[in-house]
Amino acid sequence: MRAKRSPVLLLAVAPLLVLALAIAPRLKAAGPPLNAHEQSFVARATADDGLQIAMAKVALARSTNEKVRAFARRLITDHQALNLRFAHLSVRQGSRGRSHGVPAQAIADMNMHLRSLSGPAFDHAFVGMMVDEHRRIIPAYQDAARSSPHASLRAIAQHGLPLLRGHLAMAQALLKGMTAGG
Repeated sequence: MRAKRSPVLLLAVAPLLVLALAIAPRLKAAGPPLNAHEQSFVARATADDGLQIAMAKVALARSTNEKVRAFARRLITDHQALNLRFAHLSVRQGSRGRSHGVPAQAIADMNMHLRSLSGPAFDHAFVGMMVDEHRRIIPAYQDAARSSPHASLRAIAQHGLPLLRGHLAMAQALLKGMTAGG
């Protein structure tokens, strides 16, 4: 059975794809093609960006905690910027692959779970998800930053690492504050 596509994820990624397609004719292929490991990383990273953007948009709509809302805005801004860098790289490389990162059903399940919560329970679940997601994706960025033979991809990963580590630290601090009752 084929998983349904999440409309929230599609809405989060669609503007970036349109922009990438608009600039595609002006860009030439740059450097060697991405190998299978690099393509897998790009797919995983962009799917994770889409997931975090989608969940952050839910947080903006549902949370009343200003610290959580500010964190969500930061996630959206930073992950859209990372996705744009990946889109530029993909266009330059002439990539035509499909994303195979976070399954659409997993995104829909997370979305449904978050939408079933409100107040502090929502905030705690959302921030906890962001801690987990950042802990999962940071090692992939570290690997790409350290060992990718493609200089442009290494640069994107090196640029993304401090952002992702900052998000993780922010999420952990928010979670700690919530657990402490603050």
